[in-house]
Amino acid sequence: MESMEKEVKIARILITISVIFGFFVVIGLFAIGMGGSGGRAEIARTGVLLLAMVKAVGLGFGLAAYLTLTRGDPRRAGRYALAASILPPFDLIALFAGLLALFSHREGGIE
Repeated sequence: MESMEKEVKIARILITISVIFGFFVVIGLFAIGMGGSGGRAEIARTGVLLLAMVKAVGLGFGLAAYLTLTRGDPRRAGRYALAASILPPFDLIALFAGLLALFSHREGGIE
């Protein structure tokens, strides 16, 4: 494996942290959504389960960013990380990692 730039290594670590935290958020939201009683709480449960599904999609984008970054394509990984960061609930760690991966290779000059 060729040596990766310092910024790409940092982005890889941040994406890993973001995916782990995202996994815990999805599990927590599903646990909250599955518990509860009937009545007006059903609307809130549905909203929480919907938020958990949207975050699960963001988690998928985060995993795709990590796998793409390990294959050596920081531009595509940055795009995946940015997509993961804008899906609710917003993920600032993935946003920073995506920007770091996108702009890490431009420092050396024009492509």
